[in-house]
Formats: sequence, structure tokens, C-alpha cells
Amino acid sequence: MKILKYIFSGCALLLFSQCTDLAEEPFTFLSPGNYYKNADELNTALVSVYDGYQNGFNGNYKYIMYLEVLTEFGSPAYAKDDAQLWNVWSDMNNADKMVITNWDDAYNIINRANLVIGRGADVEMDETLKKRYFAEARFLRAATYYNLVRMYGGVPIPETFTEGLKNLAIPRKTTEETYAYIIADLEYAEENLPQKSGYQSDNIWRASKGAAQALLGDLYLTRGSMTGDKTFFQKSKDYTAKVIQSGQYDLQSSFKDLWFWWNINNKNGIESVFEMQYGGVENEYNNNHVMFGVNITETTLGCYMYHRFGPSIQHYLSYSNDDTRKEGSFLTKVNVTEKGNSSHILQTIEFVPADKGFFPGSKGWKTASPGNLKFYDRTESSASLKKPQANSYVIRYADVLLDYAEAENEINGPAAAYAYVNKVRNRAKLSDLTPGLSKEQFADAIYKERGWEFVGEGLLFFDELRTNRIGKNVSEHVKYGNDNGINMYVNNPLQFIPSKNFLFKIPRYDLDSNPALIQNPDNVSN
Repeated sequence: MKILKYIFSGCALLLFSQCTDLAEEPFTFLSPGNYYKNADELNTALVSVYDGYQNGFNGNYKYIMYLEVLTEFGSPAYAKDDAQLWNVWSDMNNADKMVITNWDDAYNIINRANLVIGRGADVEMDETLKKRYFAEARFLRAATYYNLVRMYGGVPIPETFTEGLKNLAIPRKTTEETYAYIIADLEYAEENLPQKSGYQSDNIWRASKGAAQALLGDLYLTRGSMTGDKTFFQKSKDYTAKVIQSGQYDLQSSFKDLWFWWNINNKNGIESVFEMQYGGVENEYNNNHVMFGVNITETTLGCYMYHRFGPSIQHYLSYSNDDTRKEGSFLTKVNVTEKGNSSHILQTIEFVPADKGFFPGSKGWKTASPGNLKFYDRTESSASLKKPQANSYVIRYADVLLDYAEAENEINGPAAAYAYVNKVRNRAKLSDLTPGLSKEQFADAIYKERGWEFVGEGLLFFDELRTNRIGKNVSEHVKYGNDNGINMYVNNPLQFIPSKNFLFKIPRYDLDSNPALIQNPDNVSN
């Protein structure tokens, strides 16, 4: 059935509805003769690739939740989905229990992209526009493979789209071959995509040249971190420099204004290099409201909130009170109002760190952690429809600046890298970093800055893994929870210490559907 899912996902293309009001209609077909007769139909197929990426990664709460709960930045807020077991790295070599379901989602996205490229070749249309459509599809395909290779190592790379039940036994490529394929896709995207400003306002959400360059910069930073090869760091610096020098992006002046919670008019804003679009309709709303660690139905907060996962108490306490990202990111106080009368406050509940995550706390807080405001929608329509439409960032300009600073530090040391980190800090109303740091101290400072900047956005697990901080930091984090009696950590010691080379097991049901696949070897506790 998983195989059939890949096939029919290419034949029943989904509508990718979002705030830009794209007037696309679903294009469905079963006969190969009906595939893509013109540019509009090819564009509709391309929109379905965006839709697949939206649902498979940024809109899939389990993907972000399970990755971040493996770090010191996230904690289980309740026992739902066994997040408390992942937090202590329990049973991490069990392919039958891999609940990050992005392997099959990823190949759904890849097959959709392959359909656009393969079936689009014979469509009679403007060749420049066709190349742009192919470049968008290849960008999304590359982003998908990039997520896979960092989690699983080398993966199968289908040469074309799926047409039936034949030729589905595809062996894995090596890690190096997989990265080479991703790079080729991104280089094509860089060459054939316009800058963000080259799109009309109703298309500004699409992948751009800057997005391809930023992803290449991040990819080469990962390769450099994993291999120690300084030539990769130089390539990372070169690509992120292109983004910085393009003049297309800047930091949003106020950190709060990045988020729909604080500013509903800033979708695809100045800091957005690439983001996923969400609308308040079925199958197109942002599903990440299930992981924000509040667990309350309160109409003034918009859609109901679950308490499966949230920022860790340890990480929350690490913020300076002067850091505007603390207030901008976390929900710690809620007025509970009378149903149907939002002006009548019945109770004010508040997160108190001294409660150590036990709930309801001393001030009525109903979960084990503060809430995360990012990607949440507190509008009246969100409360009534239960369909939050906050967008979700894939790449922010702050990420580009910190990637550039890290690459520069690895090549030449910190002297010329300070300005890029300080720009991010100054936006948060923090002073410049202490001058005179060593290369190692500066690298630690960047890592901490990334934690304060990107908590809850699905980036930090990969940062921690590639910089070889994962084993030490998760060990210290779980010990902190054990020693301080934090809820969900009591009598729950760390069960496995990961290493830099940790790879997830391919889920059993996907392994069984492809007889040419070879499972990853068991990880050894560090």
C-alpha cells in the first residue's frame, strides 16, 4: 500500500492553498495521455510538489517534534506519542518503532517532482518558464533529499517517476553520491530561478535563486562539519555571501514581527528566504499547533493547543531577560475567558519554572513547559475553524548570516565573523559578543545563538549532530532533568548516547517495500 501511495499521489494532485490566493484547480487523471498539455497544467502539477513538501516536513508536527525532543532544546510536555522516550533516546535502533514518517512522505514529494520534470519535457510552452518550473521542482527535490541524507545517509535515487509496480527495487546510493545529486539540482535551480524580487507579488512564495544559494551554503557547511574539509567551508561562505550581497533580504527589524502570532501581515517578508504557505482550509492548514506545550482551548488564543512537546525548561531559563526572543517566542501567561465573552476573564494561568514541569502548576499552568508561539495563529477564524494559517519558515535570513559566520570562523577564525553574529544579537536587543574569543569559543557562541534564534523550527537537531555536540549536550540535559526532578525526567535516565555519525533506521514497512534496500547498521552508544 505504501508503494501505491507513491503512484497515486502523482495521479491525484493536491491543491496547495495559501495566503497568496493562488487560483489553482486540482488536475486529476489516470491515463498517461492526459498528463500536462500546457503551462497551466504543468504549473498545477508543480504546486502539488510544494504541497507535498509542506505536508511532509514543515507541516508535519512529528518531524519537528521528534527531532527537537532529541536535543536539549525540547522536552516532552505530556506522554502522548511517547515523546518522553525519544527525549532519553530509548530504543533508537528499532526500525519497527521509527515514528518520523518522513521517508514515505519524502518519496511522495520526489515522485511528484519527477513527474513534473519527466512529463513536462514534452509540454509546448515558453522554454524559459519551463526551465523555471523545472528549477522549482528540482529545488524541492533537493531539499527533500537533503533532509533524508542527513537522517539516513545515502538513499535510493529513482531515475524517473513511478508509473506502475515495476522497477521499484532501487538500491541506495552512497552518501557522497546523494550529495552530488542534491548539489546538481541546486546548481540548476540557482541558474534558472529568478531572485525573489523577480516574482510578482502573487508568486513571491515560490523558490528563488536566493533560496537555492542559501540551501547550498547550508549543505556545504554540513559537509564541512561532517568531514573537516575546509574547501566545503569555503563553498559555504561563497554561497551565503551571494545571498547576503544580493540585497534581497534583511533581518526583520523586530523579532516579534516574524511570527503570525504578533504580525498577521508579514507572510513572505524581508527575512523570508523560503517559507511554506498555509491557509485556513482543509488539508492546507498548519498542523504544528499540536506540539506547542500549552494544552488549552481558549478562543482568544485561536485554535486549541495540545501539550505533546515544548521548549525545555533548561533552554527557556538560558535566555537573558533582555533578549526580545524570549517574549517573542514563548507563551507563559494566558487569560482564560468566559465562553462567548472574551472580555470576561475567569482566571489567569502562568508558567512558573519552579514548578519543574508538574501541572497544573502553582498558577494553574496546564502542561510541563512554556508554549512556543512560532507558527501559531490566534485569530478569531483560527479559533472557529480550528485551521491555523500561520506560515512556516524553511530558510530565514538569520540562518544565512549565522551560516556565513560559522564558515568564516572555520576558515579564518572569528575576526571577520563577529559582525554577522552581532547583527542577529543586536536585533534581539543584546550587546555584541565579547571580543577576542578563540575559534572554539566563537563556534560555541554561534551554536548558542542558533538555539536562542531557531528553537522550535526544526533546525537544531542537525546543528547539534554535525558539530559533534549531540552526545555531550543530551547527556548533560537529561542529567539536569534527572538531578533537578523535572517532570518527565524523574526516574527516566538517558538510555543511549548518540554520536556525530548517528543515522536513523529506515522504517521497517518502507524497507520491506523495496527489496534492494539495505538497512543502516545499528548505532553504537557513545
